[in-house]
Amino acid sequence: MEIKPILEEYLKDCKKLAIMGIGNTMKGDDGFGVLIIENLIKYYKNKYNLNENNEVNKIEDKIILLNCGVVPENFTDVLKREKPSNILIIDAALMGEVPGTLNIINSEDISGVVFSTHSLPMSVIVKYLTYYINTEILIVGIEPEQIDFGKPLSKKIYEKNLKFTERLIELIDSFLKINR
Repeated sequence: MEIKPILEEYLKDCKKLAIMGIGNTMKGDDGFGVLIIENLIKYYKNKYNLNENNEVNKIEDKIILLNCGVVPENFTDVLKREKPSNILIIDAALMGEVPGTLNIINSEDISGVVFSTHSLPMSVIVKYLTYYINTEILIVGIEPEQIDFGKPLSKKIYEKNLKFTERLIELIDSFLKINR
């Protein structure tokens, strides 16, 4: 599945975007979503005065980057306050696919997917957010290769992380250009 056209369509009418990176960097490939956010912050750090130590960073009041770690529920107040029109959630997901497969996970199908390190099920978080915020939620999951404690990202997932970060940068730059 080619994700970029789906993301382009998803962002077509977007006014304000929140990107939530979820996962545990101490459990190998489970850190995929968090590392995406860290990469985005490093890339935009100087241009938009972002702080790598902050869990919440904003770009031009149009994009909110959230490094959620394993507790995405802790960021619901930020999302309720910011009221993004769109929320993109990025996380490792056990989908029964080949490791490294990126998939769009529809909120209707979320109960059939296992997200390994959350204290609350992703379906509960999505229901909560859609109840309190008029927002569209899109979840991008990657099938991990290994999620053993103390292991780094596997080579395959690391390469996918870099490519997906590049795609997101292209989309963010385009989004910012259109919404000026």
